[in-house]
Amino acid sequence: MEKPLNYEHTFKIEILNEFSNGVYARLLNFVLKKGIDTSDNKNFYANLLEQFSEMRNMNLFKMTNEELDNVRAYWENMNNYIKGITKEKSA
Repeated sequence: MEKPLNYEHTFKIEILNEFSNGVYARLLNFVLKKGIDTSDNKNFYANLLEQFSEMRNMNLFKMTNEELDNVRAYWENMNNYIKGITKEKSA
């Protein structure tokens, strides 16, 4: 028997996907503008971009609401961090 679709859970995941994509895109834009090689594993920003990529590939549909809240908190913290470094470093 199939599990019924939980629309609230799905909505939470969609919002989280959009938010994480925005954070990733902001860092990618910063990295590209700075001419940083995204495959340079010795560069902090390239490594952070790789970490973001791995986080974005997690299967959120298998997570509980509590786990989704933890992922959301991670992306909110990373969003604040990226805002700080792009503002500080681009000046």
